[in-house]
Amino acid sequence: MVAIVGGLKRGEREYLELLKSYNLKGKVYNTQCPNFCKKIKNCEMCIIFTNLVSHNLLNNCTKVCKTQNIPIVHLNNNSISTLKENLEKTYK
Repeated sequence: MVAIVGGLKRGEREYLELLKSYNLKGKVYNTQCPNFCKKIKNCEMCIIFTNLVSHNLLNNCTKVCKTQNIPIVHLNNNSISTLKENLEKTYK
């Protein structure tokens, strides 16, 4: 599972469709939710859209990923093309 943290609410469906095209399951977290840290502990990769995420959510995500040795990818742009380029590099 790939966790996408941040991003646009209206782009959530497109993010998940793009992950599905790479045969990946994913979950999008736009806001802090209850038990967020427990939910991302089992993901294989975490993608963070840094321009549209709160500091609290970013810090919690980074802390969990470091303790669980989960790779983190920081993307400054929340566009589909940026996500697609990153997935092509990672899952080629």
